[in-house]
Amino acid sequence: MIFLTVAAVCLRAECDVAANRATFLSYLKAAKAQGVELVLFPEVALQQNPGWGYISHVPTEEEKAYVVRTAETIPGESTLWLQAHLQALDLHMIFGMTERGEGAEEGKLYNTSVFLGPGGVLARYRKHRLWDTETGGNEHCFWNYGDQAGLVVDSPWGKMGMMICVEMSHSYGKRLADAGAQLIATVSAWTGDHGELFEQYAALNATESGCWHVIANQGGTVGQTWDYGHSRIVAPDGTLIASTGKDEGMVVAKICLTE
Repeated sequence: MIFLTVAAVCLRAECDVAANRATFLSYLKAAKAQGVELVLFPEVALQQNPGWGYISHVPTEEEKAYVVRTAETIPGESTLWLQAHLQALDLHMIFGMTERGEGAEEGKLYNTSVFLGPGGVLARYRKHRLWDTETGGNEHCFWNYGDQAGLVVDSPWGKMGMMICVEMSHSYGKRLADAGAQLIATVSAWTGDHGELFEQYAALNATESGCWHVIANQGGTVGQTWDYGHSRIVAPDGTLIASTGKDEGMVVAKICLTE
């Protein structure tokens, strides 16, 4: 049997990369003290996005400029900074950020989930289904669409599936399990006025995939919205094992990935 001690963090990221990295490190140290091996942080938690929100909000030039100015390559300054601390702590983490493309992708920005460990970047997943006009959001005003619908990667504990926020509402969990995932890791910034859907899809992606589902969600005022929080760890049968509730915090569980 393969066991994994995993943590899901709920936080409200600032429009301040240094402050967010310091928050990451604080939680990483707290997680290490509890025997955690993998820590999940929310969507775009590295830089935040001041103009993010419903389609009714037209981002200002200043808001768009912030997203461009703070975007980073992968690897880049923040991933290298975090990697050094992960080496010292012997930990792995997953977190959301705005990625700046390089080479043929120069000038493109992506809403990206990064899987990072003591040895560097294990994987990056670019959000495939943005919260855009189809579902009432303005993410297309900032980010390009990823070209892959979910990602399955090797991890120290087996195959792991990665997805981002609104993709939960399109059964990406089942798609990832069909591709071999044993654990689903979701970074999210789900809004508070649709909290009941967050609850529903968090459980549904676990039951449809037959996998553990770990979700880290932002909470409180995020950009132009209020986010739901309630980062959680969900068992393969949909049972809620642990939740942070609406407030900032971290939940931890030891889970079994194989029988």
